[in-house]
Amino acid sequence: MRALKESLRVPDRMGWNGDPCAPTTWDAWEGITCRPNKNRSALIIYQIDLASQGLKGFISDQISLLSDLVSLNLSSNSLGGSLPSGLGQKSLVRLDLANNQFTGTIPDSLSSSTLQLVLLNNNLLEGRVPEELYSVGVHGGAIDLSGNKGLCGVPSLPTCPLFWENGGISSGGKIAIALSCLLGFSVLLLLAYICCIRRRRHDYDFALPHELMSLSAKRNRYQRQKSLMLLEMESQHAKALPAPFSPH
Repeated sequence: MRALKESLRVPDRMGWNGDPCAPTTWDAWEGITCRPNKNRSALIIYQIDLASQGLKGFISDQISLLSDLVSLNLSSNSLGGSLPSGLGQKSLVRLDLANNQFTGTIPDSLSSSTLQLVLLNNNLLEGRVPEELYSVGVHGGAIDLSGNKGLCGVPSLPTCPLFWENGGISSGGKIAIALSCLLGFSVLLLLAYICCIRRRRHDYDFALPHELMSLSAKRNRYQRQKSLMLLEMESQHAKALPAPFSPH
């Protein structure tokens, strides 16, 4: 309870000193209700009602230790932060956190079959609403999730985006992204391989090796020398022929 007092920033005017179930007249725990346990051997904290008290803190994770808490009302304050994962005690029947500034997702622990009243309206919650929690209203209880623009996934709320869950990318979304990256990388490797093959073919077709170029040059010089020799032989042959007979 001390951790809860510090996290909720309970003002001194409300007492909260000493034993919450055995208060004296000067340090009474305002908003705390106790009752005997099942064996009537001790007093337990049964209810916390701090609605409209100007609280500006958050809910401590230590609240999960109040295993006999039946009713929690922190509505119409300025509380923020995320909802503790251990908030959904099996004993909890009524939960009213409306008109605050709570952020993050609704913990799965709130999907308790004993809850009969769930008021989370007018906060800053987001993500997919657990279907078990929404079924509270179907089975005779009351639930109000309005005023949370980020909530989705149940009737009266928007449909959750594909591959999106609890305010983040779902497992299926992460797998899809990984496969997409792998496919993209494979395509890049394939394109790089094709470019290398084409470049090698281009070099073979248009950039002859040095030996082939030298051989081609020698062949060209041989052809030119052969042509010159043929021309010279034809010229000498023409000179050696007798002049044609011409009548007088």
